[in-house]
Amino acid sequence: MRRLIAIVVILGLFGFGTSRAIDWWNFNVNTPVSSTSHSVPFHIDVGETSSDIGTELFNQKLIRSTIAWDLYTRVSNAGPKFQAGSFVLNTNMSMTQIVNALQHGRPDEKTITFPEGFPLRYQAQLVDQKQLTGVTGDAYLTAAKDPGWRSIYNFLPPQGSNTDYPFEGYLFPDTYLVDPAAGSRGLVKEQLDQFGTIFSADWRNQISRATDARPAEDIRSIVILASMVDREANNKTSTDRGNVCSVYYNRLAINMPLGVDATLLYGLGRLSPEPTGTELALDSAYNTRKHAGLPPSAISNPGRAALLACINPPKTSYLFYFTDRAGTTHFETNQHDFDSDVAKYGTSGS
Repeated sequence: MRRLIAIVVILGLFGFGTSRAIDWWNFNVNTPVSSTSHSVPFHIDVGETSSDIGTELFNQKLIRSTIAWDLYTRVSNAGPKFQAGSFVLNTNMSMTQIVNALQHGRPDEKTITFPEGFPLRYQAQLVDQKQLTGVTGDAYLTAAKDPGWRSIYNFLPPQGSNTDYPFEGYLFPDTYLVDPAAGSRGLVKEQLDQFGTIFSADWRNQISRATDARPAEDIRSIVILASMVDREANNKTSTDRGNVCSVYYNRLAINMPLGVDATLLYGLGRLSPEPTGTELALDSAYNTRKHAGLPPSAISNPGRAALLACINPPKTSYLFYFTDRAGTTHFETNQHDFDSDVAKYGTSGS
């Protein structure tokens, strides 16, 4: 009897251990490190071993365990199949997906990272600076204004007044692997594809319903608002982004001009310096000191955080904001307090 009990206990422990081992394996091999999408450029040099690659993946927080990596690549015999070259991986990729991706490198491909909140003309400058094979800034801008994209992507706005950059705001800023064979058009397609992924069906459903902090909106309005947030929220924190967008919603609700100098600068074709007194008097559609409502188009290509801040802004009574010399953004509900704080702290450009 005792012997039988001992056998049962041993089998139970073995079964428990096996179950835990399977759970560990599935967690490390089949479960991404994050459910949030974040592109990560990755490069394999000629001569790098599978173990070297695993260490770098771990350091970039793309895998949880180098032990699991070594075991998986040995069992699958994937190590010898890894190719030198550049890749764009993602934090929501599982180890199996990463292993598959790293077997299809191309030495002639390079990555490019577009920062959040910059207009298309500056993205084109970055394209030229990167000296990408098969892609130029001029060709990129030509591809980006092709009206044929509207028949492919239903989120793109109808033809408007911004004829030079009709899809400003929708060329999503992220890291991309540039395929020389696909050229500039392929890069634009990747950015539009990524916008469609980020601005999900859930987001579209959310903006169609009003909240306490904003009215029901369409994609175009959210993109324009977020494009201003990414130019104006200097600290780039979720709190500042949300509060800046709340100022816009509050001003729009009472038909008060937005007063965003970044919109006028966009119309003038530059990012800095601040508009002169003469320029502030210009009767431009992008002069949101003179004209109430939104500008005719987005003024930059906003990132995920700015878009989300305008989809779910906080409920505030703020009507004014400015950034002081130390980089802190102040928010006020009235002109008197705004003027007092500006006199006390100064502005970032003073």
